[in-house]
Amino acid sequence: MRLGRAMVISKYLLLSSRSWVYAAVSFTLIYPILWLVLLRVVGNPQYLQYFMVGTVVNTSFLTPFIATAQDMAYIRRGSTIYTVLFSNGADHWDIALGYITQTLLLTLPSIASLLLLSMAILGVRYGVAQIMTTLATALVIALSSSLLGYALGIGVRNYRITNQVSQVIPWPLLLLAPVYYPITILPQALRLVSLALPTTYMALAIHGSLALNPMELFRGLLGLLVYSSASILIARYAIIRGEVNG
Repeated sequence: MRLGRAMVISKYLLLSSRSWVYAAVSFTLIYPILWLVLLRVVGNPQYLQYFMVGTVVNTSFLTPFIATAQDMAYIRRGSTIYTVLFSNGADHWDIALGYITQTLLLTLPSIASLLLLSMAILGVRYGVAQIMTTLATALVIALSSSLLGYALGIGVRNYRITNQVSQVIPWPLLLLAPVYYPITILPQALRLVSLALPTTYMALAIHGSLALNPMELFRGLLGLLVYSSASILIARYAIIRGEVNG
């Protein structure tokens, strides 16, 4: 029953925002592709696979987190959409599930298209098993990041602050972690720091998926499990607080 309501809400959100859905999907492709082209031109050729990994992590982590945080902050505080859904019988959990479902539906074609375009730009080839495994891993990353963004979006009352914070948080996680490059090039001190960052394990899982390396994939997924569990708990706390405070 709850899943059915969530799907209805997801459809409503997609239809109500259909004027910018195509623009949003295009936006999630244009900048990663331009960045990938730049890396292809000026980057070290031996890191081509890491450029691919970094591009996938960027799209599956950065975009869902920022978009969900900013969109939910506006929906919750700056528009009547949340009130309309709530007054028509949806509770906070229905809205959360519906919105996260919508985000995943928008993210999947972006990641799939990005994988194919990246292969063409970098001149690398991957089999069906590698692509499907990478897509599944990227969706786990997108789901966890969306949950964290959702918690930020509904947890902070001033949506302008949410907009600013959501744009600051991801960049240290992407720049300090070995996302676009191997961990071996980092100084020892930064290696230790990177082991505490979730993006390190995202990159490890994506790299393991593309290489079909079970041990690397397992280590990455283990780190993702911790990140996902934390995201679920934080989102759950934010939703429960929303139920209490209205």
